[in-house]
Amino acid sequence: MNGVILTSHGNFASGLYSTIKMIAGEFENIRIVEFHEGDKLEDLDQQLVEAYDSLDYENTVVLTDLAGGTPFNRSVMSLSNKEHIEFLAGANFAMVYQALSSETKNLDEYIQEILDTSRESITKFDLQDNTSEEDDDLEGI
Repeated sequence: MNGVILTSHGNFASGLYSTIKMIAGEFENIRIVEFHEGDKLEDLDQQLVEAYDSLDYENTVVLTDLAGGTPFNRSVMSLSNKEHIEFLAGANFAMVYQALSSETKNLDEYIQEILDTSRESITKFDLQDNTSEEDDDLEGI
């Protein structure tokens, strides 16, 4: 397994992880760091470093909600001096779940696996192409 820091504006990170726990159960290899209105940048930096230090895994990935946003920028500024760490933005369910559950040890392969899974999960539903009698029995997850 690899370590995951999920960071975001507001409650996005904890909400996303709450959904993952509902579907797949709890994971020990994740730390949530959120940036709320009025929070100090120094406190965010400290929380990010503490999250990294508390993860005892060979590789760590920081997943953020928005590239160029404060959680992303402060993660890069606070943690880019650490070893075996990468930063990804645009977190979604598939991205976070893949990051949490992957057993890939090679950091480059691990990151590519996360990106591929995340991209493949983005889709558009087309009612005309997806109607069949079999679909009537599906109730969802």
